[in-house]
Amino acid sequence: MPVAAVSIGLATVVTLVGVFIIVAALALYLITIVVILKHVSFTVGTVLIGVRAIASQCQPLGPVIRDVVGDVRAIEEDLEALLGGAPAGRRARARR
Repeated sequence: MPVAAVSIGLATVVTLVGVFIIVAALALYLITIVVILKHVSFTVGTVLIGVRAIASQCQPLGPVIRDVVGDVRAIEEDLEALLGGAPAGRRARARR
């Protein structure tokens, strides 16, 4: 059985080369976009971790301040007991 010869014209070769160049350019652009998105994803992850750390450091201070006020009141009560029952403010004014 004879093999039929395929005749490829100059227009076909030019078209195939053009298609190859376009596909290669698109592939290069897509690879570039993937690299940029990978970098952006890493940066966003880093920023997100930083924001979470800042948020945990800036939790409401209400409970802590209430604890401090409670401690100060306990100190005042102990001081009043040591000074003989008179509130510390009155005793200081009496000394003047």
